[in-house]
Amino acid sequence: MKRILGIIILCFLLSGNVFAKNTKLVKENFYSGTIKWKFINYDLPEGKWKFFHKSHWSVSTIQINCIEFIQVENKTWKAGFSVCEINNGGKHASVLGMYLTHGLKQDKYDNCTLRPEYFYAQLWTKGMSMNCFMIRHIDVDKELNYPDDPEADSTLYIRKYLKENNLRIPKTFLSSLSLFYSPSIRDKGIEINHLINPELYGAPKTINGDEGKSEYHRNNIENYPIKKKFMINWTSDKAINHVFFEKQMKAKSYQKLDLNKFLENENNISGNNSLENVNFTKQLKALNELYKSGALTKEEFTKAKKKLLN
Repeated sequence: MKRILGIIILCFLLSGNVFAKNTKLVKENFYSGTIKWKFINYDLPEGKWKFFHKSHWSVSTIQINCIEFIQVENKTWKAGFSVCEINNGGKHASVLGMYLTHGLKQDKYDNCTLRPEYFYAQLWTKGMSMNCFMIRHIDVDKELNYPDDPEADSTLYIRKYLKENNLRIPKTFLSSLSLFYSPSIRDKGIEINHLINPELYGAPKTINGDEGKSEYHRNNIENYPIKKKFMINWTSDKAINHVFFEKQMKAKSYQKLDLNKFLENENNISGNNSLENVNFTKQLKALNELYKSGALTKEEFTKAKKKLLN
């Protein structure tokens, strides 16, 4: 979740208790499909999700509200999903934007620029606006018990929950992050995190959980072709989610990320539950098939895909 991901500025901001205004979220209850929270409908990833934590933090007019869900399989932490809303109340946009942009670009512990432990990262910023998409692997033991940033250890509630429920932790999580904030569009920004234990989603058994020695580390993954394919599929799946996230946030065309190389991948591993996302995936695959068969020229394919994504 967001604290395991560890982007310093968000670790500083995103902590405390929130009450969902739309879908009634009750701790320890299970949810699936679509939930409505704040101003966006969210499609929970496949399966049943236990709502286990809510948080709220505020200073002056800036408020940060978060909701977090967990999946467990055979007493092992299988997956996590969290959403955080950053609301500046229409004030202090420049201050909030400055801190967020600095953290996403330059934080020495975690940011949204490509680092060795990240499989993929793309960041767009202009002025106080930003759009981030990032995929990485996580050394779960390290992030829970001895994170790089000694002042950003906000995992106490997670460790407590795992201990109280006698849950085992995986060696490695794969993580996706989507974050968008543009005060010119609205005074609210959203961060979405999704974590999975790849072993419980069909990937081969994880050999080494150490961050630098992991099979999923960008410097090592070429030696593990099956896991590389799994990571590419995971990235493609989350890239499709990010495109819909941009649409929900009403991102302008120049604010959107170019994720075409992942959107063209045809082997997405899960996808969201909503009919809209399923139809989108089918249409994208159909376009790829027509292009590969020669029925569409490259120009026609590019034009049709651009229309679909927009």
